Amino acid sequence: MKKSNYFLKIASIILVILFSSNVFAQKDMVQFLAAGKTDANKFAAAYTQPFLNTFGSNMNNGWYSTAQPLKLGRFTITIGATGSFIPKDEQSFVINPAEYTTISTTGNQPVTAPTMFGEKTSTPGVFAKYNDGTSSLSFPLNIPEGSGFNISPLPLVQFSIGLIKGTELMVRGFPKFEVEGYKAGYIGVGLKHDIKQWIPFMSKLPFDLSIIGAYTSAGLDIVGGNFLEPEVNVANPNKMDYTTQELNFKSTAWNANLIISRKFPVFTVFGGLRLSGSKTNVDLMGNYPITILSNPTVASSKVISHVIDPIHLEGSGTQFGINAGFRIKLGFMAIITEGTYVPGGYSSASAGLNFGFFN
Repeated sequence: MKKSNYFLKIASIILVILFSSNVFAQKDMVQFLAAGKTDANKFAAAYTQPFLNTFGSNMNNGWYSTAQPLKLGRFTITIGATGSFIPKDEQSFVINPAEYTTISTTGNQPVTAPTMFGEKTSTPGVFAKYNDGTSSLSFPLNIPEGSGFNISPLPLVQFSIGLIKGTELMVRGFPKFEVEGYKAGYIGVGLKHDIKQWIPFMSKLPFDLSIIGAYTSAGLDIVGGNFLEPEVNVANPNKMDYTTQELNFKSTAWNANLIISRKFPVFTVFGGLRLSGSKTNVDLMGNYPITILSNPTVASSKVISHVIDPIHLEGSGTQFGINAGFRIKLGFMAIITEGTYVPGGYSSASAGLNFGFFN
């Protein structure tokens, strides 16, 4: 499992927010953290909120391409991707110094900065202030840039198999495992059930009607990581156990759908109504060494202090969406594309390939 994978990027982003653009260096951001953990959480939450809200939302996408459950014993494998669109008002956030204790701006005026999915631009004129009660020292902050993309993506792999009584079982992900300090798990389970069979006057009509429910849980724990080590050649009077540093990422999602589809020889169109919810948490735990100034007026008066469990971030929400798409079947393969419109929420699009034994 490489450290450059999708989840580990979140660890880097959080550390960038806290410790400036050089994740493993003792820079100005560290002093900002020492001055106020509350402000660090507030700033990190504002920057990462679109990701926290859309990761779980993405796990609710792409569960179906037809309302017709697979017949008993038939199965398919779906490989694809989904992406949630970040609204314009969530591609940036305002740094208002009046809402922070340790952050100031040029002229004490609000400054607009990009969120994680905002523009790839720098944000000058923002400062952090270290204060020991008698004197203070201000220094510029390197605000992280956005990704330059307004889409939050997620890959999808799903196995589906037909059961009895017009029911289909759908499974995603992999079981939890642990390798060299990494604990990861991703599992999703869903059921599709034909309800038209229970409504006599609908049984002969030329369409399929089903309900679908699914639940997904994803998690990553990086235990014993050395995200931040003490700055060299600086006094460390209260040495801590820094091997306790770890990142905890967890996301859960659920969805309930009513879907209808019409099947033609090689073409299926489908649509539905979806109620969904999700919750995503990111926690940076353990002991972290930080360089502070024992005398804010003397630049050389460095000393190592520490902060414990510095970051807790959470994103959650429930939304209602209208879904529509189509599937083109080519023998043992099918091409799938769909979109979901969510008024006031995160609309999305998904696409993929379906392989297997179709009805």
